[in-house]
Amino acid sequence: MKKYLLFIAIVFSLGNAFAAKTNPGQLKGYIDDSMCASSTTPYCTPATRVNCAQKCIKSGSKAVLVVGKKVYKISNQNFVVKFAGKNVTVEGKITNDSIEVTKVTEDKA
Repeated sequence: MKKYLLFIAIVFSLGNAFAAKTNPGQLKGYIDDSMCASSTTPYCTPATRVNCAQKCIKSGSKAVLVVGKKVYKISNQNFVVKFAGKNVTVEGKITNDSIEVTKVTEDKA
C-alpha cells in the first residue's frame, strides 16, 4: 500500500512540474521579425516598423512577439503574419520563450 501511495505522489509531483512550465496567458507587445528583434542595433524606427517587419517576414524571417526586452518565438506563424510590425495583445499557451497563439488583437493606441 505504501508503494502505491508513493507512486501516486511521484506521478502527481511530476504532473505539477510539467504544468508549471506551460501556461495560458495574455501578452502585450508587437510582432516583429526574428532578425530585427534579435539585433542589438535597431534596423527600423517605430514609424517604419510595419513596412520593415513585413518585408523581412516575406523574405523568410520568422515572426516573433516582442514584449519589452523579451522575445517570444511563435509556433504557429499563420496567426500573426498579418499583424507584422503592429502593437498587439496576444493570447495563447506560453512555454518558456515560445507561444502558441490562439488569438491576436491589434492595439490601436
